[in-house]
Amino acid sequence: MKAAVFHGPRDIRFEDVPRPVLNEGEALMRIRACGICGSDLHTYREGLFLQLGLPLEQGRILGHEFSGEIVEVCGEMPDVQVGGRYTTVSVGGNAEFLRITPQIASRMIPIPDHLSFEEAATTEPLATSLHAVELADPKDDQVVVVMGAGIIGLGVLQCIRARSSARVIVVDLSERRLQLARELGAHLTINASEEDAVARLKALHGDSAISLLDTAESGIDTVFDCAGATARFQGTTVLEQAISLVRQNGKVVVVAVFERKIELDVNAVVRKGVQLLGSWAWTPADFVQSMALISSGKIDRKPLITHRFALEEASQAYETQMQANEAVKVVLTP
Repeated sequence: MKAAVFHGPRDIRFEDVPRPVLNEGEALMRIRACGICGSDLHTYREGLFLQLGLPLEQGRILGHEFSGEIVEVCGEMPDVQVGGRYTTVSVGGNAEFLRITPQIASRMIPIPDHLSFEEAATTEPLATSLHAVELADPKDDQVVVVMGAGIIGLGVLQCIRARSSARVIVVDLSERRLQLARELGAHLTINASEEDAVARLKALHGDSAISLLDTAESGIDTVFDCAGATARFQGTTVLEQAISLVRQNGKVVVVAVFERKIELDVNAVVRKGVQLLGSWAWTPADFVQSMALISSGKIDRKPLITHRFALEEASQAYETQMQANEAVKVVLTP
């Protein structure tokens, strides 16, 4: 079969690899759509998170947010049907076919007929966004800031808008992504490449800086860090900015991952009583609920799919996904 094989940073090749051989109680999925995730980019750019790739004799097959059609079942697999359309989570989605073990099958969700394979492939990143929003539990009268308008940040915006009337402000460096945030319901967007986002937010909602004896109330209840820090980032991180912005006893939810260690003023966290919450991936319930949100039309993922590439164009696809001013979600269509 054909696959896009990762051999090292900035090195993905379109190659012939062995087609999966099924064991009893396994199925074969024909991949129809596979999104390029931010964690895939960390692997592609820096060689990080190699465990998110399916190991081969030489190289690895990336891709873990995908959908497809079952073309073969070996033995008994209850609830798995040949011809069935499903989305699930595993590794190795940048290929024509994938072996579905019982463990992977346990996470499979049927795709309703009215949804495309591409939309279904965005279920996994939406579940990551939903998990972060569930941790934050935003209320109708609150102010929420989403810093970083990639697929996860925009998913956070969508989940908040689907469950509450909280005021949502989105910050990013890309005007294209900010335009999309406005279309998806952001109440305000701030382009951090054109103005000091922290200063603007403090002017709008109060300065939460505190002295030894006094406390100051900012109107920002929750800040989501959906940006993280790349290995070569210099300057004040989004996480530091988030801590400076959030109100006394407010929440900072870290959804992004970091390619390097950072310095953090923990005293600011302690003195303000910041609830610093790490949000990693999702629960099975989040995954199911995300599909329900997409299927019901409460959340529309079509606008987030900005680019489509054939499998043989995988190298170009990954390079495009790295261009924040151009792409939100790049999907491979094997």
